[in-house]
Order: sequence, then C-alpha cells, then structure tokens
Amino acid sequence: MKLILPIIAILCTILVTLAMLGMCMGMGANASPAQIRGLKIWMSCLSLLSLVGFVAGLVLMSKQPNLAAGIAIFPSAIIFVIFVISLVRS
Repeated sequence: MKLILPIIAILCTILVTLAMLGMCMGMGANASPAQIRGLKIWMSCLSLLSLVGFVAGLVLMSKQPNLAAGIAIFPSAIIFVIFVISLVRS
C-alpha cells in the first residue's frame, strides 16, 4: 500500500515529461535551425532530468517510499516551473 504514492509520482513525471517534449516539438515547427538546436538541448535536458527522477524513485522505492515519491515528483515540479516561465515570457 505504501508503494502506491511513489508509483503515482513516477507515472506523473513520465506523463508530464512526454507532454513537455510534445510541446517542444510543436514549437520547432516554424523555427530556424539555431532555435531547433536549442530546443533539442532543452528536450535532452528535460529527458535526462526525468530519467534521473525515474531511476532514483525506483531505487529508493523499496527502502524509503516517501523519499522516493518526493524525488520522483521533483522533475514534474521543475518542468511545471519552466512551463509557467515560458508562458509568461511569450
């Protein structure tokens, strides 16, 4: 029962990451090559951040489920902040 929260956090991070990657791909539709290069770097960094949260959540799930949930949801919070900042700037 105590493993449900980390599993939900991991799934949330995966879905938020996929949504943000889709938005980044959509932004590259009419972009210049330099902007596309920047988007690829952003997408790589977001994917790496989510992968680290996913792996750390899985590793800590059996020993410390509360910490695993916090670490697994942390990339979602970072992505949400980036999303809000990008909305405000545009």
